[in-house]
Amino acid sequence: MEFLLVLIVYPIFVILASVFGYFLFRKWFVFPSITLIVFLTLTFFVYNSSFFIWTIIYTFISLIFSLIIHYFQKKELQY
Repeated sequence: MEFLLVLIVYPIFVILASVFGYFLFRKWFVFPSITLIVFLTLTFFVYNSSFFIWTIIYTFISLIFSLIIHYFQKKELQY
């Protein structure tokens, strides 16, 4: 069950939450920070320290999607 959460459910949740978080806060750095805090909490209270690498991966996924949306929003405003 944890395998499915780590490889399928959490990445989908991070992507959708990053998109929603960007449009909610209008800042590209807010939701990757929230993602880092949430998954660090999960690392120490639910999983063990080996989950830390996944925390870093999910934070980078969130950061990448936030920056992509930020880039396209800036492009849209220029036209």
